[in-house]
Amino acid sequence: MRRTLPALAMLLVMLVPSGYYQAGLLVYAGATAADPACGHHAPYNDPSGFTPHLWGTDLFEADATNLSTEATPDGFDAYAMSAWANVSIPVADEPITLAGWMIEVDTSSNASWVVLVHGIRSCKANHEVLLPAGMLVNAGVNVLLIDMRDHWESTLEDGQVSAGQKEWRDVVAAWSWLQDNRGADPQHIGLFGASMGAGTAAIAFAQEPEIQSVFLDSPFSSMDQIIEEELAFRGYPVFLKDAALFAGRVKGQDIVEHEPLAAATSIGERHMTVVHGLDDQRIRIHHGEAMCDEAKAHAADPSQVTCWFAASTTTFTSVNDGQVDESHVTLMLTHTSEYEATLLAWAAAL
Repeated sequence: MRRTLPALAMLLVMLVPSGYYQAGLLVYAGATAADPACGHHAPYNDPSGFTPHLWGTDLFEADATNLSTEATPDGFDAYAMSAWANVSIPVADEPITLAGWMIEVDTSSNASWVVLVHGIRSCKANHEVLLPAGMLVNAGVNVLLIDMRDHWESTLEDGQVSAGQKEWRDVVAAWSWLQDNRGADPQHIGLFGASMGAGTAAIAFAQEPEIQSVFLDSPFSSMDQIIEEELAFRGYPVFLKDAALFAGRVKGQDIVEHEPLAAATSIGERHMTVVHGLDDQRIRIHHGEAMCDEAKAHAADPSQVTCWFAASTTTFTSVNDGQVDESHVTLMLTHTSEYEATLLAWAAAL
């Protein structure tokens, strides 16, 4: 017994850290898994025609409630873009190439541009970036929609999403590409991001002080908080957050290295617009409120910051999941006219 107990104790000492790491690795791999096929959007949408597909369902065909059909009686036909160019964008010092759709309607030297950034497990074919792009193009603003790394037509790096920790470099690459290849003035290039794309655009805005303006739809402000909330949303035990962070660091990715909220605290004389649905269950409203409050507190002039929060939910019967109440990134669907006005007011300052 005297020989056995120390051996058992040593075995436990060895197994507990290993089990902790393995549990964290399982959570990390599941929570950060990419969906490169973009199967919920890519088969249905491109700039010439797109509909809101959520939960594998066309919301127009599903007769969803609370859609702003008075503003879009013919669906999104009014926002279709008939011509676009496929572009390839290298990321500096990395073996990454981004796929993009460019719509250039103003070739003047002082033309305004917007880089649009999609959310997690999504792509440039999502209506969440195509609809704002159509609104901007109709107003004479040039747009560039990109697939971030590990999404659809861009380079598949490792099949994992870092919630902006790596992807912010993709956004800066697109911003730089417009200057190098289209002669765009950096003073006239803005960023638009939705959901994880908003968090990613915010990190890029914080990391690159020459980016002058950002429009954030349903952003997350705190990486630490959003990890807990995302784990709960995906059904993982929240207490495993630290184990997942540990596993990520062992794999070489610190997913709390950059805080999106730094965009607000470093705003200076730049511009920011934040929009967020009050009923959002995926990224809670406190994230948008924190981003707004900190931006106003740190801006040289509070008028540089615009915030719009409103109740927004659309209900529909999905193909596979029955009735769904969707409230994440839905303001553009339920308040289309107000959304367009807010977006174009932001773009007018570019």
